[in-house]
Amino acid sequence: MSDPHAELLPLREATYSFEVVRKGYHRDQVAEAIERLDADLRVTMADRDAAASRASDLAAQLSALHQEMEALRRKAASAGAPTFENMGERISHMLRLAEEEAAEVRRRAAEEADAIRERITAEENASVQRQAQAGADADRVLAEARHEAEQIAAKAQARADELVTKAQERVAQLDVDSQARRTKIEEDFEIAQRARRTEAARLEDEREKASTAAAERRVADATARAAALVTAAQEEAAAVRRVRDELAARLHEVRSLLGRLPSLADAQPAGPTAPAAGSAEGTPEDGEPVDGEPVEKPAEGTAGAPADEAQDAADEQAPSTQAVPAAPTGPAPSGAAPSGPAPSAAAPSGPAQGSTAASAAPSRPPLQRPTPRPAAAPGPATAVQPAVRSVPTGSQPAQGGDTRRS
Repeated sequence: MSDPHAELLPLREATYSFEVVRKGYHRDQVAEAIERLDADLRVTMADRDAAASRASDLAAQLSALHQEMEALRRKAASAGAPTFENMGERISHMLRLAEEEAAEVRRRAAEEADAIRERITAEENASVQRQAQAGADADRVLAEARHEAEQIAAKAQARADELVTKAQERVAQLDVDSQARRTKIEEDFEIAQRARRTEAARLEDEREKASTAAAERRVADATARAAALVTAAQEEAAAVRRVRDELAARLHEVRSLLGRLPSLADAQPAGPTAPAAGSAEGTPEDGEPVDGEPVEKPAEGTAGAPADEAQDAADEQAPSTQAVPAAPTGPAPSGAAPSGPAPSAAAPSGPAQGSTAASAAPSRPPLQRPTPRPAAAPGPATAVQPAVRSVPTGSQPAQGGDTRRS
C-alpha cells in the first residue's frame, strides 16, 4: 500500500503571510477564521490517520488469516484423506462429525475471511474515498481560504487605496485651508502693521505738532521777552538820552552863564568907591565872610589873567559838581521816569547882572573857581565879580554838609 500521508497536502507546514495595512478587516477575526479552518483540517487529517491505522490493523489480521489458511492447506495436503474402514463404527462416526465440524469451521472461517476481506476492502476504499474527500476538502478549504484571503487583501487594498485617496484629498484640503489661513493671517498682520504704522505716524505727527507748538510758544515767549528787553532797552536808552540831553543842556547853560560872567582879567581895583558899590550890590566887604566862609581876595598878579583860563576852569569843575543820575539796572515799565533826583529847571538865558546872577546860582551846579594864593597887598573885592561859594542843589549836597542825601 502507498503512504496515505504523501497524498495529502502538508497544511500544517503552510504559512500565511498577509500584508498589514492601516485599515481593513480586523486582524483577530481573520486569524480566528484561519485557525478554525486549520482546526477543521486537523480533525479531517486525524480521521484520515485513524482510518489508515484501522486499515493497517485489518490488513495485518487479513495477512495472519492468509498465513493460517496457507498453513492449514499445506497440512491438509500432506496428511492425505483419512480412511475409516479399519476403525470402529463409533470412531468413524466421531471422525465424520469432526470432519463435518472442521469443514463447517473452514467454511465459517472462509466466510469470515471473505467478510473481513470485503470489509477491509470497503474500509480501504472508504479510507481512500475519505482521503480523497479530505484532500478535496483541504483543497476546497485552502482555495476558499486563499480566495477569502485574496478577497480580504483586495478589500484591504481597496480600503487602503480609498483611505490613501481620502488622506490625499484631506491633505490637499488642509493645504488649501492652511494657505487660506496663512493668507488671512498675513492680511491681518499687514492690517495690524498698517494700523501700527498709522498710529505711529499719528503719534509722530502729534509729537511733531506738540514740538512745533512748544517751539512756537518758546519762540513767542523769547520774542516777547526780546521785545520787552528791546522796549526796556529803548526806554533805558531814551532815559539815558534824556539825561544826556538834560546834562548837555545844563552844561550848555553853565557854559553860557560862565560866558556871561565878567572875566577876571577885566576886574580892576575900584579904590574907595568899591566898598560903596559892593555895599550897594549887597556883597560883603573886604575880608568879611559870606555865610560864615571867608572870601579870598584875588591876587594882584591874577588881575590880568585871560578870560579863557577861567572859562576852562569852570568847564572842568562844572561836570564834577553836577550829580549824574544812575542808569536804570533793569527793564523799566513804559512811561516810568528814571530813578534819581529830578533835574533842576533850566535857568533863563540872558545877561546875568547883579542880583539876577546871584538868584540863579542855587538852581545851577556849584561852581568851583580856582583859589589863588592871597597876595601880599590885598585889595578890595570888586563890585562886578561877586564871591563864589558852594551852594547846595537838589542833586549835589553842599560841601561840608550832610552827605547822606542822594
